[in-house]
Amino acid sequence: MNRRDFFRKSFSKAFAVMEESADEIAETWKQVSGEKKTDPIDPPEESLPKAPKKKRETNRKEDSFLSQTNFPKPKKFKAFRNLQFPPGADANGKRFLSKCTGCGDCMYACPYSVLFPVPNDELGKHLPHMDVNLNACMLCKDFPCIAACPEGALLPYKKNETPKFGKAKGWFQHCINSRTQEKTCEACAAACPVPGALKFKGNKPTFTASCTGCGQCVSSCPTFPKAIVVK
Repeated sequence: MNRRDFFRKSFSKAFAVMEESADEIAETWKQVSGEKKTDPIDPPEESLPKAPKKKRETNRKEDSFLSQTNFPKPKKFKAFRNLQFPPGADANGKRFLSKCTGCGDCMYACPYSVLFPVPNDELGKHLPHMDVNLNACMLCKDFPCIAACPEGALLPYKKNETPKFGKAKGWFQHCINSRTQEKTCEACAAACPVPGALKFKGNKPTFTASCTGCGQCVSSCPTFPKAIVVK
């Protein structure tokens, strides 16, 4: 047998084996692909019965207790307390409240920014007020706030007439002199612009009827809480 015939027979046998293997693979694939899946991998979940909704049962004892309990009524919040009218306003404020338009000219004229607007729901406007316990009135000689009022709500003081915003009251328990038991501090007396409005009885400051309630003594008090308040 020559060499050519040898290779020809060898290749023919190899191709025959490959054809048989291919036929077997094709037949196996047909069998596998043709089979039908009878049993699913994951069995269907059985629908669980829904639990009946329970109606909300009211506790009669609790309801009766709540109905019989008298809860305290909420107190009305007072946003503004112990405020004063501007200089030049009448004592009871009737003229001031009736004539003031809330223009704000007096507030802009004040060199110490003492005045600020406060809403008045009854009149439907913002009216100038001051809180001398927070920012004292400096009792300007020319009172620019009064001069700036175009409506006559603030009128100039007459000769020898002094403003009256309230009266200072001492809380001696907060005073430095109360702790030192001697006249250690005299800041309030040094700050008072009205002669004779503040006097000392021993180491305790007292306030006379001539006090205008300007609040300058309150501003000068170095303690906290303040040992003086204007009411």
